[in-house]
Amino acid sequence: MKALAASAMAAALTMAGCGSGRDPVQAALDAIVKAADARDAKALFQRVAPGFQAADGSGLAEAQSTVERYFAAYESLDVSIGDVRIERAEGAARVRLRATLSGQPRRIGGLEGLVPSSAAYDFDLRLVPQGGTWKVSWAQWNPAGGGHS
Repeated sequence: MKALAASAMAAALTMAGCGSGRDPVQAALDAIVKAADARDAKALFQRVAPGFQAADGSGLAEAQSTVERYFAAYESLDVSIGDVRIERAEGAARVRLRATLSGQPRRIGGLEGLVPSSAAYDFDLRLVPQGGTWKVSWAQWNPAGGGHS
Protein backbone atom coordinates (compact mmCIF):
# COMPACT_ATOMS: atom_id res chain seq x y z
CA MET A 1 0.00 0.00 0.00
CA LYS A 2 2.81 2.44 0.80
CA ALA A 3 4.15 2.08 -2.75
CA LEU A 4 0.91 3.16 -4.34
CA ALA A 5 0.45 5.90 -1.75
CA ALA A 6 3.80 7.30 -2.83
CA SER A 7 2.76 7.03 -6.45
CA ALA A 8 -0.48 8.78 -5.59
CA MET A 9 1.51 11.45 -3.80
CA ALA A 10 3.60 11.80 -6.93
CA ALA A 11 0.48 12.28 -8.96
CA ALA A 12 -0.74 14.88 -6.55
CA LEU A 13 2.57 16.73 -6.64
CA THR A 14 2.59 17.14 -10.40
CA MET A 15 0.72 20.42 -10.33
CA ALA A 16 1.33 22.38 -13.51
CA GLY A 17 0.76 25.92 -14.71
CA CYS A 18 -2.00 27.52 -16.72
CA GLY A 19 -3.22 26.22 -20.05
CA SER A 20 -4.43 28.73 -22.63
CA GLY A 21 -7.86 29.87 -21.50
CA ARG A 22 -8.25 26.91 -19.16
CA ASP A 23 -8.71 26.93 -15.43
CA PRO A 24 -5.13 26.69 -14.11
CA VAL A 25 -6.13 24.39 -11.25
CA GLN A 26 -7.89 21.96 -13.60
CA ALA A 27 -4.89 22.15 -15.96
CA ALA A 28 -2.72 21.22 -12.99
CA LEU A 29 -4.91 18.21 -12.23
CA ASP A 30 -4.66 17.07 -15.84
CA ALA A 31 -0.87 17.35 -15.64
CA ILE A 32 -0.90 15.28 -12.44
CA VAL A 33 -2.34 12.31 -14.23
CA LYS A 34 -0.04 12.63 -17.23
CA ALA A 35 3.19 12.82 -15.18
CA ALA A 36 2.20 9.98 -12.85
CA ASP A 37 1.25 7.71 -15.75
CA ALA A 38 4.65 8.45 -17.32
CA ARG A 39 6.43 7.89 -13.98
CA ASP A 40 8.33 11.13 -14.68
CA ALA A 41 9.69 12.27 -11.31
CA LYS A 42 11.78 15.08 -12.81
CA ALA A 43 8.75 16.75 -14.42
CA LEU A 44 6.75 16.15 -11.29
CA PHE A 45 9.15 17.93 -8.95
CA GLN A 46 9.56 20.94 -11.22
CA ARG A 47 6.03 21.74 -10.05
CA VAL A 48 6.52 21.37 -6.32
CA ALA A 49 7.29 24.38 -4.14
CA PRO A 50 10.82 24.39 -2.70
CA GLY A 51 9.30 24.63 0.79
CA PHE A 52 6.92 21.69 0.24
CA GLN A 53 5.66 20.08 3.42
CA ALA A 54 3.60 16.90 3.79
CA ALA A 55 1.09 16.57 6.61
CA ASP A 56 3.36 13.98 8.24
CA GLY A 57 6.14 16.58 8.54
CA SER A 58 8.31 15.28 5.70
CA GLY A 59 9.71 17.72 3.18
CA LEU A 60 10.74 17.97 -0.43
CA ALA A 61 13.91 15.86 -0.32
CA GLU A 62 12.16 12.95 1.37
CA ALA A 63 9.25 13.18 -1.07
CA GLN A 64 11.61 13.13 -4.06
CA SER A 65 13.47 10.10 -2.77
CA THR A 66 10.29 8.19 -2.01
CA VAL A 67 8.64 8.97 -5.33
CA GLU A 68 11.73 8.00 -7.35
CA ARG A 69 11.96 4.65 -5.52
CA TYR A 70 8.33 3.82 -6.08
CA PHE A 71 8.23 4.93 -9.70
CA ALA A 72 11.15 2.55 -10.27
CA ALA A 73 9.12 -0.29 -8.68
CA TYR A 74 6.48 -0.22 -11.45
CA GLU A 75 6.66 -1.22 -15.10
CA SER A 76 3.45 0.70 -15.72
CA LEU A 77 1.18 2.96 -13.72
CA ASP A 78 -2.32 4.24 -14.46
CA VAL A 79 -3.79 7.05 -12.37
CA SER A 80 -7.30 8.46 -12.54
CA ILE A 81 -8.83 11.16 -10.37
CA GLY A 82 -12.38 11.83 -9.33
CA ASP A 83 -14.51 13.56 -6.72
CA VAL A 84 -12.50 16.75 -7.35
CA ARG A 85 -13.41 19.71 -5.15
CA ILE A 86 -11.58 22.99 -5.63
CA GLU A 87 -11.71 25.92 -3.23
CA ARG A 88 -10.04 29.11 -4.40
CA ALA A 89 -8.69 31.98 -2.34
CA GLU A 90 -6.46 34.94 -3.09
CA GLY A 91 -3.12 33.48 -4.20
CA ALA A 92 -3.94 29.87 -3.22
CA ALA A 93 -6.18 26.90 -3.92
CA ARG A 94 -7.24 23.89 -1.89
CA VAL A 95 -7.95 20.75 -3.88
CA ARG A 96 -9.52 17.60 -2.51
CA LEU A 97 -9.73 14.55 -4.73
CA ARG A 98 -9.67 10.78 -4.89
CA ALA A 99 -6.83 9.16 -6.86
CA THR A 100 -7.35 5.63 -8.07
CA LEU A 101 -4.18 3.83 -9.04
CA SER A 102 -3.40 0.62 -10.81
CA GLY A 103 -0.07 -0.62 -11.98
CA GLN A 104 2.14 -3.49 -12.95
CA PRO A 105 4.91 -3.99 -10.39
CA ARG A 106 8.29 -4.99 -11.83
CA ARG A 107 8.89 -8.72 -11.64
CA ILE A 108 12.31 -8.68 -10.06
CA GLY A 109 13.38 -9.98 -6.70
CA GLY A 110 9.83 -10.66 -5.53
CA LEU A 111 8.90 -6.98 -5.86
CA GLU A 112 5.50 -7.89 -7.33
CA GLY A 113 4.62 -9.45 -3.98
CA LEU A 114 5.60 -6.33 -2.03
CA VAL A 115 3.89 -3.54 -3.94
CA PRO A 116 0.15 -3.61 -4.62
CA SER A 117 -1.32 -3.51 -8.11
CA SER A 118 -4.21 -1.20 -7.17
CA ALA A 119 -5.32 1.24 -4.47
CA ALA A 120 -7.27 4.46 -3.93
CA TYR A 121 -6.34 7.47 -1.83
CA ASP A 122 -8.07 10.68 -0.75
CA PHE A 123 -5.90 13.78 -1.12
CA ASP A 124 -6.02 17.25 0.39
CA LEU A 125 -3.62 19.64 -1.39
CA ARG A 126 -2.62 23.28 -1.11
CA LEU A 127 -1.40 24.95 -4.29
CA VAL A 128 0.23 28.34 -4.70
CA PRO A 129 1.32 30.25 -7.81
CA GLN A 130 5.11 30.51 -8.09
CA GLY A 131 7.14 31.53 -11.10
CA GLY A 132 4.14 31.45 -13.44
CA THR A 133 2.97 27.96 -12.49
CA TRP A 134 0.86 26.51 -9.71
CA LYS A 135 2.95 24.45 -7.31
CA VAL A 136 2.02 22.13 -4.49
CA SER A 137 3.11 23.56 -1.16
CA TRP A 138 1.37 21.07 1.17
CA ALA A 139 -0.22 17.63 0.82
CA GLN A 140 -2.03 15.06 2.93
CA TRP A 141 -3.29 11.66 1.77
CA ASN A 142 -5.11 8.74 3.34
CA PRO A 143 -6.43 5.42 2.05
CA ALA A 144 -9.81 6.07 0.39
CA GLY A 145 -12.69 6.03 2.81
CA GLY A 146 -10.42 6.84 5.77
CA GLY A 147 -11.51 10.46 5.79
CA HIS A 148 -9.52 13.59 6.47
CA SER A 149 -10.06 17.30 6.69
